[in-house]
Amino acid sequence: MSRKWSAATVLLLTVWPVVATAQPAAGRILFRVFLSDGRVLSSYGEWARLDDRVIFSMPTQLSSDPVELHLVSIPSQRVDWPRTESYAESVRAAAYAETRGEADFTAFSGEVAKTLHEVAQIADPQLRLSTAERARQKLADWPAQHYGYRVAEVRDALAVLDEVISQLRVSVGINRFDISLSSPLPAAAPPPPLPPPTDAELVEQFAAAASLAETPAERLGLLQTVLRLIDRAVGMLPGDWAERMRAAVNGDLDRERKIERAYDELRKTTLETAVRLASRGSMSDLERLRDKVKAEDRRLGGQRPGDVAALLATIDLEAAVAVRMREAQRRWQKRAPEFRRYRRAMDGSLKAFNDAVIALDQVKAMRGPTPAVMTPLSKRLARSARTVARVKAPEELAQGHALLQSAWELADSAFRLRMTAVSQNSVDVAQRASSAAAGALMLYQRARSDQQAAMEPPARK
Repeated sequence: MSRKWSAATVLLLTVWPVVATAQPAAGRILFRVFLSDGRVLSSYGEWARLDDRVIFSMPTQLSSDPVELHLVSIPSQRVDWPRTESYAESVRAAAYAETRGEADFTAFSGEVAKTLHEVAQIADPQLRLSTAERARQKLADWPAQHYGYRVAEVRDALAVLDEVISQLRVSVGINRFDISLSSPLPAAAPPPPLPPPTDAELVEQFAAAASLAETPAERLGLLQTVLRLIDRAVGMLPGDWAERMRAAVNGDLDRERKIERAYDELRKTTLETAVRLASRGSMSDLERLRDKVKAEDRRLGGQRPGDVAALLATIDLEAAVAVRMREAQRRWQKRAPEFRRYRRAMDGSLKAFNDAVIALDQVKAMRGPTPAVMTPLSKRLARSARTVARVKAPEELAQGHALLQSAWELADSAFRLRMTAVSQNSVDVAQRASSAAAGALMLYQRARSDQQAAMEPPARK
């Protein structure tokens, strides 16, 4: 082993322990959300970017535990993302340095020192060179994988190790230039995080967040938080500044409440009017109502886009209902004459069945009636059954008409079976008559209910 290599190794092992010296711990760290207009918001914990929103927790105070937080949501397009993400790296680096950095680096530096000591003991020059190059690569990669922790010390160690590797390359007959030994050194460690915001800065940050809030509830909540912060920090904030800020926030709150009342009234009157116009099927009036809502929204400064969109959607829904109602009424008016013809054709037959209902109830209960009552009823039902069979029902009433025919057949069967039961004094036949009567009454009632519903003029649901 050459004397130069031994001297370089001793120099590297002398420099390296300096790398592992203790560093001061970082204090309480906050993330920051930098806005594109230059304002800054504090985020306790990392922010979350969800589609077009950024959600994070802003601290209302930092002097006690647990820290009071207020959840904030702002549009992502209002954020200076390069600066915000770069600062997040600084915060993560500081957090790493405060927690695991020293222990990780101490272990790593010991591992590298052990490897270099082993290199000095290797007799084979080629193996010594390859082992040293692997150690260099591992050393060069470490800062980028650990938030740039101790990058300055790593840079110093790399400079010494590059000299050692150059000597080793010469010893094995490699004289060509190697770009890997002259590649750019690792970037500098991220800058330290900003100090915690003052009470006045917190007030200004919440006022800034309120100006970005998209819903009335969020905006009112943030403005009220600003007032609480000012009240809590009385004596710690500049007097004139605090009064100006209080007056500005109170003015904003008054405007928000007036706007809220105006939109509440717009919402109430619009919904009432839309329902009334839709019930009349007044499409042109509904369209004018839509224009009126948009005009009123412009007059109020477009402060409630979500509410206005919901109102316009409601008007569109009512218009669709009006169209359906008008079409249904048109169809009904076209079909009404046929319904009236059907009613006239069925009136006599329906009266005959209605006159037989009491007798069918008695058959169903197996308590009568006498053959003297059933005989004329049975004859009337038979005649009306022929009429029912000849009547052609409109399409809408066809299913009910088929049920009526079945009801007539069951009623006729019930009377015939009942008379047989009386003449034979048979309970079994009487039970069969009871079942037929029950079926006839059920089908008749269902058919009449369905047909009446089908023939009713359409009504708003």
